[in-house]
Amino acid sequence: MTHLPLLERKLSDPIASYKGELFTTARHIAQAQALSRNLPGEGAVVNLCHDRYAFALALAAALLAGRTTLLPANRLPATVDDLLREHPDSVAVSEETIDGLNHRQIDVQAALSVSDEATRIPSIPADLLAAIVFTSGSTGPSSRVFKPWRTLHDSAVINAREYGPGPDLTHLVATVPPQHMWGLETTILMPWFAPVVMVSCQPFFAADVLELIDEMPRPRALVSTPVHLRNLTESPEPLVAIDRIYSATAPLSPNLARRLEADCQGRVTEVYGCSEAGCLAWREPVREQRWHLFKAFRLSQAGPRYRVEAEHLPEAVTLMDRLKVAADGTFSLEGRDHDLVNIAGKRASLASLTQTLLDIDGVLDGIIFQPPEPGDERVARLAALVVAPRLTRQELRKALAQRIDPAFMPRPLKLVEALPRAESGKLPRQSLVRLYERVCETAG
Repeated sequence: MTHLPLLERKLSDPIASYKGELFTTARHIAQAQALSRNLPGEGAVVNLCHDRYAFALALAAALLAGRTTLLPANRLPATVDDLLREHPDSVAVSEETIDGLNHRQIDVQAALSVSDEATRIPSIPADLLAAIVFTSGSTGPSSRVFKPWRTLHDSAVINAREYGPGPDLTHLVATVPPQHMWGLETTILMPWFAPVVMVSCQPFFAADVLELIDEMPRPRALVSTPVHLRNLTESPEPLVAIDRIYSATAPLSPNLARRLEADCQGRVTEVYGCSEAGCLAWREPVREQRWHLFKAFRLSQAGPRYRVEAEHLPEAVTLMDRLKVAADGTFSLEGRDHDLVNIAGKRASLASLTQTLLDIDGVLDGIIFQPPEPGDERVARLAALVVAPRLTRQELRKALAQRIDPAFMPRPLKLVEALPRAESGKLPRQSLVRLYERVCETAG
């Protein structure tokens, strides 16, 4: 049976900053081994840790115990309860007791206090089903994606080579949760396979993000999403130096990327991927529009879509996005089938229209979408929900009228306090529709 290492760092390397204390690789492994010995039963592990380092510890412990980690789309009680009913032999792991959860729970606090250091790096069976990832449902119902250890291991090695911060030890702060693929690959697995120190906490407010980054030695990196990055630039707090900024989960505006690079004195890298294949392409939006496919992947056309293949993937993955591939292998994203709208004989991408909306000064967040139509008859129309506390609807419409064709002007256009984004930064369709319906009912 083939085995692959749990991580590829020196035992003496600092791998995490937990509550201001640097943990070495050796201590990280010893703590994971202690936790793995205390996992009851033989079923799956539901990783519900909020703290990034605690999450990494629970994931490593499950791997060492030869058990699968279940990663729910969110930590809402109803979601977790449904998952635990499906897997009654599983154990929930967290850094704090979860009230109302009538299931076996393991607290990682005891393992976090272990000060021993491992003397070797353990290996994991390559074909072990390391994780089952439940998608966020941003384009429909949530689905599950199976990740053998070979896939996660090789993805981490590939990512470190393709977009890692480089040979110098880099402290990495993140606003994204660790249980979704973007956070998992870049903030948990990257430190296992590249000279990166994961900063354990996950700050939410812009001021807290900037303060935490400013406390870290350089070079330092930020892993985030467009909505979080936009909030940073709109914050009254001055931006701080950030050597590398990584963004994913939604298109990043070149204007926003330029502002970040100018104010943070670093480079912005946008990463493209999907839950099934993981991270698979990158670009620097300040300097280019087209995406560079990672060398480990191959694209092949299958009708109007493209499939991506790689040695470390269990099977070929059909991409939901429509791609336009150039002769040099770079590509552009042309939208998805559900993303393309045809109104009065004119075609447009909802993602492109939303990006135009987000580029308006004063817009903190927003989306242009096609709402569900009552009855059987469908009349093409668009709607918008916008977070822009300093703008009126009239000002927004005037700004949009200068940027988009009248056929695509959203009606209605509603101002809201916030969009119901998941922790990952994505916007689940069901949550969006519920908010839209509630706003329309309130308006009478």
